[in-house]
Amino acid sequence: MNITDHFFAIAISLGLALAMPSCSESDKDIWIAETPAQGQYTSINQQGTTILPNGRQITPAGKTITTAPHPYGLAISADGNLAVTANSGTTPLSITIIRNLLSDNPEVQQIPPGSNTDRGILDAVFMGLAVHPNGRDIYVSGGQANRIYIFNALTGEKKGTIPCQEVTPGQDYSHGYIGDMAMDPEGKYLYAVDQIGFRMVIIDVENQKLLRSVPVGRYPFGICLSRDRKKAYVANAGMYQYSLLEGLTPENIKEKALPFPAFGYNTPESKEGVTIDGTQVPGLGQTNTPEMFSVFSVNIEDPSKAEVVKKIKTGTLVGQLVEGVPAVGGSSPNSLVATDRYIFVSNGNNDNLSVIDMEQDTVVQTIYLKPDARMKHFRGVIPFGLALSPDQSTLYVAESGINAIAVIDVSSLKVLGHIPTGWFPAKLKVSPDGKNLIVNNAKGYGSGPNGGKAFEPGPEGSYIGNLMKGSVSIIPIPDATQLSGYTASVITNNWDFKKADDPAFAWRRHNPIPLYPGKETSPIRHIVFVSKENRTYDEVFGQIEGGKGDPSIARFGLNQKVTNRKGEVLEGVDVMPNHHKLANEFAIGDNFYVDSDVSADGHRWLVNTYPNEWVETSVAASYGGNRAYNHTSKAPGVLAMNGSAGAIYPEDYNEAGSMWDHLERNGVEFFNFGFSVMFEPALYHKDYKYSGIGIYANFPVPAPLEHRSSRQYPTYNMAIPDQFRADQFIKEFTAKYIEGPDTMPEMLTVILPNDHGAGETAEKGFPFFASYQADNDLALGRLVEFLSSTPYWKNMMIVVTEDDAQGGVDHIDAHRSILMVISPYARKNYVGHQHYSFGSLFKSFWNILGLPYLNQYDAGATDLADLMTEQPDTTPYQAVSIDSALFNPQTALDPFDEQFDWKALDSGPEMDDVEVMIEQSKEAEEWREENRE
Repeated sequence: MNITDHFFAIAISLGLALAMPSCSESDKDIWIAETPAQGQYTSINQQGTTILPNGRQITPAGKTITTAPHPYGLAISADGNLAVTANSGTTPLSITIIRNLLSDNPEVQQIPPGSNTDRGILDAVFMGLAVHPNGRDIYVSGGQANRIYIFNALTGEKKGTIPCQEVTPGQDYSHGYIGDMAMDPEGKYLYAVDQIGFRMVIIDVENQKLLRSVPVGRYPFGICLSRDRKKAYVANAGMYQYSLLEGLTPENIKEKALPFPAFGYNTPESKEGVTIDGTQVPGLGQTNTPEMFSVFSVNIEDPSKAEVVKKIKTGTLVGQLVEGVPAVGGSSPNSLVATDRYIFVSNGNNDNLSVIDMEQDTVVQTIYLKPDARMKHFRGVIPFGLALSPDQSTLYVAESGINAIAVIDVSSLKVLGHIPTGWFPAKLKVSPDGKNLIVNNAKGYGSGPNGGKAFEPGPEGSYIGNLMKGSVSIIPIPDATQLSGYTASVITNNWDFKKADDPAFAWRRHNPIPLYPGKETSPIRHIVFVSKENRTYDEVFGQIEGGKGDPSIARFGLNQKVTNRKGEVLEGVDVMPNHHKLANEFAIGDNFYVDSDVSADGHRWLVNTYPNEWVETSVAASYGGNRAYNHTSKAPGVLAMNGSAGAIYPEDYNEAGSMWDHLERNGVEFFNFGFSVMFEPALYHKDYKYSGIGIYANFPVPAPLEHRSSRQYPTYNMAIPDQFRADQFIKEFTAKYIEGPDTMPEMLTVILPNDHGAGETAEKGFPFFASYQADNDLALGRLVEFLSSTPYWKNMMIVVTEDDAQGGVDHIDAHRSILMVISPYARKNYVGHQHYSFGSLFKSFWNILGLPYLNQYDAGATDLADLMTEQPDTTPYQAVSIDSALFNPQTALDPFDEQFDWKALDSGPEMDDVEVMIEQSKEAEEWREENRE
C-alpha cells in the first residue's frame, strides 16, 4: 500500500472526507477550509465585521445591548418588555435587567453596579433565572450559596432569599449549587437544579420555602416543564461521581495522596477501583448508566410528592461507533424546551438534538446540526439554549460553537437555516408576539486590547475576565429570503473554503507542512509541543522588529528596568534573551491568539478539546469565585468544582476525544512531560518533587496518557524551577531515545509553566517577579539547545505557545500570545502575519503526520506553512545565560539537594488565582506608566 492509499484508508475509517483525499480524487476535488481572518488582526467593529481571536468573524444580526461578562442565563417577562441575564463571569457576579426591551431606548441596569462584586447583594449567581408572571419579581439562582435570590424587577432592589438547604435521614443538602430554573405559568412553583447535589428542588413561591428535593442524575444542568405542567424534565450533563481516596485523614493525606492519577479513563481499573501502595482508590463504575448524560422525567402533578418516572439516554453513547470510530465523550445534554407533544434536548457534544415523545418518554428522532456539508464530519457546533415560537411551529437553537442560531421547522424537524449572532450565544427566547429573538451572547464582541500606549483602562481595568463583556441581541425573525442570506453569512463568518488546486496555494508546493494530510510526505518526523503559562505577545515580543508590537509594554523583553517590592532595581537587564534569540534564528507569529480566556479552558484547548457548554459555564463561574471546592461538603458532586485545573475531565471530553485519543487510534507514538495531569483539588507538597502535585481523588487521565507520561517530570507547581524540569527532560530523553533502545516518538508534549510568575523569594533564586520569566526563558533555551544537538534535529519541529494570555497586557487583543516555530525548516528571523489560533497548531500537526482532522476548530484553521521553508538549516541552537542578579539558576536548584527546604514547595500559588491575575494586569499597566518615554 502506498502512502496515499494508507492515508485514504485512515480517512475512510474515520469518515473524514474533507481531511483525506481518495485515490481517484485530485486537488480540484478537495476542499481546504481556512480561517476567514487570513492576515487580518483581531479587532472589534460593532457596526461591521468583528475578527475574533480564533480567526472567525461575527456580524450579529439585529440590535445589540451590552451586559456584564459571561451572561449564561436569560429570562424574559410574560409581556416581553423585560429581560434579565445572569452574568457568572470572572468578576463581577451580577445580573443585568433590561427594561423596555423592544423599544428604541431600552433601560439597562446592572446589579450590583460597577466592576466589583458586592457580596452583600449577590454571594453567587449561576445561569438560572425566572421572571414571575406578575412582572415584578425576578428569581436568581445562587450557585454555591445554595439559595435563590429575589429582586424587584422595577427597581432592582433585593427583596430576599430562599434557602435551599435541607437535611433528611437519607440526604444531606447542606451544600448545593443552584443552577438552571423554570417557573410554572401561574407563578406558584419554581423548579431548579442543584448541580452538585444531584437533585431538582421545588420551591413554594408564595411561602418562599423549599417544598421538595428530588434526586436526579449527575450534574443536572438544564430543566424545563411540560406545557400541561404534569412533568419536569432535567438534563444531566455529568458522567461520574468522584470520590476521595479511601482512608484519608488530615494526618495522612500528604502520605496517601498519589503523585499521578490512579487509572486511565474507561479502563477496568477505573470501573472497579485499584489499590496503590496500600491505598484503595474507589472505582468510578460503568459507563452509560442512566444517571450520566441523560434526561430524567419527573412527575410533578403533585409537587409535594414529585418523583422520577423515567430515565432517558440521549445522543451518542460512550463507545458507540460514529462513522467507524468509538465515541470517547458523552452526549452532554444541556438544555430543553417543550411543545405539546415533544421535548427537544440539545446534545452539546454530538451537534444534534434529541426529540423525546412525551407520551412514551422515549427518543423518537434526532436532528443533526451540520451547517455546511464540507464540515459535516466534524463536531464543534455546540448546541446549547433552545426556544420555541409561541405557535410552536419553529424551534431556535443556540449554536455556541459557530456563533449562530439554527432555525428548525417543528412539523418536519428540518433545519431551515442559521442566523448570525455575537460570540458564543448561550440562551435565547422568542418574544411573546413571535416577532423577535432575544439572544444572550456570553462573550459578546470579545475583549479587545488591554494595554499599550493608546489603551486607557476604564473602571474594569485591564484584566481579560473583566473586559469580556457579554451582550444581548434583539433580532427580528427573518423571512425565508433573509434567512438564506443569514445562512450564507454564518458559513463565510466561520470558514473560508478553497479547492486544493486554487492558485492561492501554488506557493505551498514542497512546503514541510503539506496542504492537507496525505498530500505529500513531510520531512518533519518529530514534533515537540511546548506549553508555557499566561503571557501575551507584547510583553515578551513587543520590541521585535518586523512584528506588530508595542515596545512600551514589553516588560519581559531586552534592556528593561526591573523592580521588586523591596524597592530594588535592575537597569538594562535582558529578561527573556533566549526568546529573542530564538525569534531571530527561527520564526514567530505576531497574529496568533489563544482561544482561551484563562488556564482552565486553555488546558482543554491545548489538547485539542474544545470546551463545551459544561466547561464554558463552569470556568466562568469558577474564576468569579462562584465554583470553589468545599472540603466540608457532603454533596455528591462537590469534587467536580475543579476551578483552574490543568487537565481534562470526562465531562469535558468531546465526542471524538482529545489529541491523545486521536494519536493513539491512528497509531502515532507520543510521550508526555507534564501535560494534562494536573487535577484539582490536589496538594502542592514537598513530597511531589517529581510530579508537582499529589492527587487525592479518583480522577482518571485520558487512557492513552496513562502509560505514555513521565513519572519523573513535575507538572504545574510554581515552587519548582523550570531548570529542574529542563534537567529532568534532558535526563529522561537521553535515557530513552539516545542511550536507550527507543526511537524518539513522533510527538512529545512538554510543559514549562514558570513564566506564569509567583511571589518574590530571593533566597530561592527569585528576587523579582521577572525572575520567573527568566527561569522559563533559560529552560526553553536549554531545551532547544539540547534537542538541536540530537540526531533527531534534522527532522524536528518545536512549537512553543502559552495556555492563555491572562497574566499580561497586549495592544492588539488580550488573547494575543506567543507562537514560536523552531526547526531546521523554520524560516529564519521571520515574523509571520497570518492569523493563527490553537486550531492552527493542530492542523499543522495532522497535516505533517498524515492524520485526519479532529474537529471543526482544527479542520477550519489556517496552518503554519507560512512560517516554514523547504530549505533546511540544521545549525544547532546555543542558549544564552541569564543575568544572575535577576535569576541565579544554581540558587534556584540548590534547594533540590539534601539540604533543600521542602517547605518552599508549599508556597506555590494556585493556577490562575483571579486576584493574582488582576494584580499582574495592573502591574503590567503600572510598569508601562513608570517606563513611558
